[in-house]
Amino acid sequence: MNEIDPFKLFLELQLGLPRNAPGSARATRETFSLLPALPPRPEIADLGCGQGPEAFDLLRLTDGRVTAVDLFEPFLERLGERAERGGVPEERLRVLRGDMNDLPFHDGEFDLIWSEGAIYLLGFEEGLRLWRRFLKPGGFAVVSELTWLTDAPSPEAAGFWEEAYPGMGSVASNAEAAARAGYRLIGTIALPAEEWWQDYYTPMRAKLAEMRRTYGPLPVFTEMEREIGLFERHADEYGYVFYALRRD
Repeated sequence: MNEIDPFKLFLELQLGLPRNAPGSARATRETFSLLPALPPRPEIADLGCGQGPEAFDLLRLTDGRVTAVDLFEPFLERLGERAERGGVPEERLRVLRGDMNDLPFHDGEFDLIWSEGAIYLLGFEEGLRLWRRFLKPGGFAVVSELTWLTDAPSPEAAGFWEEAYPGMGSVASNAEAAARAGYRLIGTIALPAEEWWQDYYTPMRAKLAEMRRTYGPLPVFTEMEREIGLFERHADEYGYVFYALRRD
């Protein structure tokens, strides 16, 4: 039997989810409300957008244009199909395949950079530093980042994330990292535990069960269930935090 391509499994799983990271339309709206007034028609970049649910939320919250960027074409195809169904014109939504580490934008192109659940791929501080030049002076960045919510995590949670994401910081250490990268912190909002489940972990569990029936009990499925179970037991110790920032 041919070995199953792990990337194929990743795409199949992620394309079966409403969101490609923990989040919610409510959290997007609430964090957006922290920002001071934007221009009437702001230029917005949604980086690491996945299938782009937050891009459509941002279109509803502003009269601007959103440039949605992701590396994986299947996600962008889904985003484009949704835009077409919703009659979203190209002058309001630009869909672009690109690498967050090597973006094809001009300096000062955007009023707002938005990124949910993706900056960890670059590292929190490094991502903010790389993206800063694409913001206009005084422009804004909003990113959600996996964050420790306690100074004394349990051995189980600490051991898991030391292996999976050793760079995870606290709200305080991330605020310091943002300052080093050239931003001022406006405010933070922690994603409630229940909003991990609605559009992410609950549909993920259902999709994993379906994929087990198709592919069998692969180790990657066990590892995903391990992550979900960890959150069930330790949701008070870590979570996604939205950071609203202003470029200095």
